[in-house]
Amino acid sequence: MVEERTVSKRQLEIQLGKLKILQTPQLRLEQYPISAKVAAELLFMAGFEHQDLQGETIDLGTGTGRLAIGAALMGSKRVVGVDMDEKSIAIARENAISAGVDVEWVVSDIKDVIGRYDTVIMNPPYGTRAPHLDVRFLERAFELAPVSYSVHKSSTREFLRRFIGKRNRKVDAVCSMRMGIPHLFPFHHKKWESVEVDLYRVTS
Repeated sequence: MVEERTVSKRQLEIQLGKLKILQTPQLRLEQYPISAKVAAELLFMAGFEHQDLQGETIDLGTGTGRLAIGAALMGSKRVVGVDMDEKSIAIARENAISAGVDVEWVVSDIKDVIGRYDTVIMNPPYGTRAPHLDVRFLERAFELAPVSYSVHKSSTREFLRRFIGKRNRKVDAVCSMRMGIPHLFPFHHKKWESVEVDLYRVTS
């Protein structure tokens, strides 16, 4: 019997905001952390608006685990967090312990992930440093689950809609937000950078 967890969006945002992030991210991997506010919005979109966080959930490119831990807090039966960076996964393990949830952490490239899941959640690279890396994450998500939730730069909206349509998938819902990114890289000139993002629900 899975324990039902009742948490408000604001409570979830506060709890996710307490989790550690990577202080020395790698630019080539585009290790931008998802903000607690955007993470809570995406998780509520998935868990409450569409009831998609009740079964087996996988977080691709989990980083330090904010989305995966949030899915576990919202009562997903099983949550797997995947990232190729061992340092990120080590922090994710600490974060899960402090949040009091069970998540299966896997150090792996997304192409080597096996199995089938009910739902994919992810904050993939935007593809600005490694072209089309965002598309590679989407393609993998479509192979792993019938429903996926992801965050992308709003400037790529038209391209992504066409790409998703060509893969015989449907953009079922989109929520636009501004996401704050902390000063982590030398080219960041402010304490916080702000980027316009879209939160997608994609179905088969």
